Amino acid sequence: MRFEKINEKRSYRNSGAGFVESDREMAYPRLCAHRGFSTIAPENSMPAFGAAVAMGAEEIELDLWPTADGEIVSCHDGTLDRVSTGSGKLSDRTLEELLTYDFGIKHGDRFVGMKIVQFEEVLEKLAGRCIMNIHIKSDEEGIGSRATTAAPYTEETLGKIVDLIRRYDCAEHVYFMTPNRVILGILRDLAPEMHRVVGFSGNPKDMIPEALEYDCTGIQLFKPYFDQAMVDEAHEKGLMCTVFWADDPDEAERYLDMGIETILTNDYEVVANRVNGRLRKYKR
Repeated sequence: MRFEKINEKRSYRNSGAGFVESDREMAYPRLCAHRGFSTIAPENSMPAFGAAVAMGAEEIELDLWPTADGEIVSCHDGTLDRVSTGSGKLSDRTLEELLTYDFGIKHGDRFVGMKIVQFEEVLEKLAGRCIMNIHIKSDEEGIGSRATTAAPYTEETLGKIVDLIRRYDCAEHVYFMTPNRVILGILRDLAPEMHRVVGFSGNPKDMIPEALEYDCTGIQLFKPYFDQAMVDEAHEKGLMCTVFWADDPDEAERYLDMGIETILTNDYEVVANRVNGRLRKYKR
């Protein structure tokens, strides 16, 4: 494990000028860079994550998948075709195989040769420097409470994610988001101290009761399947509301007026330039 190589003589502790408040302490509302600052760099890559944080993003969103040999990597899709020179299912490939593919060329010539990023690499650079909205996907994505499996995840691979977060002193700077209720249950048992958020699974009416059932701190809404009444009900039940997504600054401002706590965006700079002043005004 990479952690053991860099920390043979000391324990990892977040500190320094770049250290930010925990998810429990950081004020709302916030703007979250979905897949990092993916308009200027390949999505789910260190350049995209680093650029977002450098631009002032308080949150970044990243997607995690297990490889065939149990390593944890960051990639939006469960398949390789759109984002790399590989093809087929990501979880059917070993890390060694994945590292033979180019994950930058499809974004542009400037990024030719970029390799897939491992979750531990993200933690090495950014643990404690931002809040991480960690999306845990599954082969049964989107079927919510009807999910019967966490595949391609096992309890062991989910445990590996939890262990990495703890090793990098990052438990208070992350929260998990998934629409798969089997995964929510496993994460609740493995890491009750880490926040969990219910994702949209096709029926918006299920989200609030399932968030309460799985001891979650919030729900991640998916436009256009919500309204002010749903936001108000979530708040009445003590739940935060995250929304995916707003790339239009006018839309982002409407979400702020609705009381949304966290807005995900694919175009961080454009939206942030408009709403940062209002974010400071609304902070609570």
